[in-house]
Amino acid sequence: MREEIGLVRLADLPEWEREHLLSKDAEPLGVPAWVAPTKPLSDMRLALITTAGLHFADDAAFEFADATYRAISNGEDAGDLMLSHSSSNFDRTGFQQDVNVVFPLDRFKELIARQVIGSLASVHYSFMGGGLLPQVYENTVRALATLLKQDKVDAVFILPVCPNCTRAASAIAYYLESEGILTTGVSLVREISEAMQPPRMVWTSFPFGYPLGKAGDVDFQHQVIKQGLSLLEADTGPVLEDFPLDVPHIASEDAPACSITLARPSEDATTWKARLANELLLFKPWYDLSRRRRGRTMVGISDTSIDEIMDRLAVWLDDRDQALPDFKWFKYATEDAKAFYGEALIAQPGDYPPGHTERQLWNETVLGEALKEYHHYFASDPKLALMARAIASRAAVEKSTGSFAIGHDNEIVPQMNNKG
Repeated sequence: MREEIGLVRLADLPEWEREHLLSKDAEPLGVPAWVAPTKPLSDMRLALITTAGLHFADDAAFEFADATYRAISNGEDAGDLMLSHSSSNFDRTGFQQDVNVVFPLDRFKELIARQVIGSLASVHYSFMGGGLLPQVYENTVRALATLLKQDKVDAVFILPVCPNCTRAASAIAYYLESEGILTTGVSLVREISEAMQPPRMVWTSFPFGYPLGKAGDVDFQHQVIKQGLSLLEADTGPVLEDFPLDVPHIASEDAPACSITLARPSEDATTWKARLANELLLFKPWYDLSRRRRGRTMVGISDTSIDEIMDRLAVWLDDRDQALPDFKWFKYATEDAKAFYGEALIAQPGDYPPGHTERQLWNETVLGEALKEYHHYFASDPKLALMARAIASRAAVEKSTGSFAIGHDNEIVPQMNNKG
């Protein structure tokens, strides 16, 4: 039996994070939608929807502002999924270690074997929940409802990964339920769910990027799913319940105490190009080990080798008169670089509390230092502020660059009480 501990609310977050999240427009999208269940859970056919921006290598990566979805067949290997998400404000480590923490296909197949649910849809779906106003998802989600009905889906379980994803998940739930499909899922920001009133949600106190808690903890993940599924039997709503447990504790002494050190850095590595290249040499053996162990990698959405990524990142850093990299390539390339480092770090012996490798990346590596240089430059120019938000998380720079969202026509919409 795990110990119940105090839940984390916005009041417990740093002021800059709390104010940023509270600035988001989170009004109800209409009269609360509600579909009453007509059959027991054990007879229901369920589909999964994640807002983690997952896709396979041969699918198109998600754009910076993207309300489309990617289809994931129930028979495909979820271990081959990659991630391209515009938000930098969640920890990718959980997904790197265990795809089920954000897309629990294995857990739901286990529920079929246990006769908890009836069956799974032939196709599941991934959205990218960052950056958009919730209303932007309406047309796509209402069209998706038709496909779900063709697949004879009774209910959908929705999982967000980032702060804005909770808003996107609430919108997806509202539009699906208004089309006659039951929905339930996880909320990562209780105040947003309270305001938007999705039909059914379980609020968890877990770190962003871990909607089902600890990666690899099958029993704990099932506990979260069980509570979410139980809401499908409620007679009236909206329903928002608190999950009573926090992520299982990992003792600090079990986590690696320092970043990768395989050799003494070269003393003549004074340029950004040399420093990044030198550091990359230290990370490569651990990345290779990680890939062999797991048989998969998140690296590859930029279609650029890691060596070339480092070289191209260094060009502007070493000479500010050079042109900045193309932003679309830059976003994908920095995602690849961060994924490369993250996968290398988790190959080290030890267990990893949420956020550990993220803190290592931003506080102990040359790459983290380099990306902060880009972030500070972009953040200083109002026209480039959105680019800054895509590079480094608020936790990495310990401040908000303002709260904005992107509307139907790709216009930038300042959010209420904007602190930018």
